[in-house]
Amino acid sequence: MVAMTEDFKSEALFIGAHPDDGELLAGGLMASMAEKGHRVILADGTAGEMGTRGTAEERAIEGQDAARILGIERICLGLPDGGIGRDIEASTRRVVEAIREHRPRLVFTHTGDDHHPDHNAIHLAVRRAFFLSFVLKYDTGQERHAPRKLMYFWSHRHDVPPPLGFIADVSSVWDKKLTSMKAHKSQFANTDYEGPETFLTNDLFWHRIEARHAFFGSLVKVKYGEPYLVEGIPRVDDPMEFSDVK
Repeated sequence: MVAMTEDFKSEALFIGAHPDDGELLAGGLMASMAEKGHRVILADGTAGEMGTRGTAEERAIEGQDAARILGIERICLGLPDGGIGRDIEASTRRVVEAIREHRPRLVFTHTGDDHHPDHNAIHLAVRRAFFLSFVLKYDTGQERHAPRKLMYFWSHRHDVPPPLGFIADVSSVWDKKLTSMKAHKSQFANTDYEGPETFLTNDLFWHRIEARHAFFGSLVKVKYGEPYLVEGIPRVDDPMEFSDVK
């Protein structure tokens, strides 16, 4: 059995179900953290092989282009697209391996009760893995690791979130977030890729994206915001350090 050390190798591990989820739902915060010098890793749960548009190979290239734009690292967990929940123990184990390998302080993933079954399944796998990654007898041949906090990006298309943990101001990195999304040429609305129409390729898609982030930004008096939920209660030592108080 392998021992545990307290070292952190990364500041944040973001885990999305599909290759474009991270950019769409958390690209602003990832870019902002990377600009501050933090090591940020985005793990795609699947290669997106079941997507209506784009092959797994195309999507891998697009994903690496997007990661370079955001200034982050990207990995793929190799879980089955459309079937993350088919074997939740195998999915959980793969997430534990990623947590123990990259040893993040923070872990981010989808909320539960989403419109997409893969989002719900990766939420469950990450919640289980967040706990099991520190369990000594959950043996993956790696040192166990205890991330400090589990957080969720809001990914439901139709519902507004419950009370939020925080809203990240992504105004200064808004163009970088959009550019990283547009790197996924096979997935989002553009004229450079021909394929079947989806929700993401509708003419109103970019308008919806801007309106969504402008709404959340308006709640904290900034131009664009990304909403997040937090597992547990964050500790605040000095309320004068809140950005909207300074």
